[in-house]
Amino acid sequence: MRSIVVGGLVAAVLMFILGFIFFGLLHGMAFDPLAQDVAASVQASLGATLPATGTYMIPGNEEAWMKGPGAVVQYVMAGGAPSMTQAMILGFLHMAVTAMLIGLALRAAGGDFARQSMIVLWVGIAAACFMHLGDPIWYGFGWRSSLFLFVADGLMLIAGGLVMARWFTSSRSAPAA
Repeated sequence: MRSIVVGGLVAAVLMFILGFIFFGLLHGMAFDPLAQDVAASVQASLGATLPATGTYMIPGNEEAWMKGPGAVVQYVMAGGAPSMTQAMILGFLHMAVTAMLIGLALRAAGGDFARQSMIVLWVGIAAACFMHLGDPIWYGFGWRSSLFLFVADGLMLIAGGLVMARWFTSSRSAPAA
């Protein structure tokens, strides 16, 4: 049986390339446009108001949330974001671990490439659906970002999973006699 670590690294390379396409080149599609002056005003207000890096629900109680307006703010203090190098390394490791977990699941499920491909397809869609489509449903958030993330993460999971499925189901060449 081929190594889960090696397969996971190969799958992570493909996932990383797709991640660059979605989050490096197309990420602007995920967000609603905001005028530069409005964005600068909100940024200044966040910096002056929020005490630390974290995720804040504003307002914090259900009744006030339902009346609106409300927001969930994922805030990073000035200087709190990882460097690009650190983010790329940790992001790649995140993808590799995810691919290795998919490999463990496929190894446990067994079967040929067609069977494993179907598992990868449906689990990838289900995972992306659960991870990203709940926010508009439960919190009333806009669909734009959630749909973008659903498609991006779904395709990345499926692509990595297909690499793992092929990695474990393709036959090795027979050694020369």
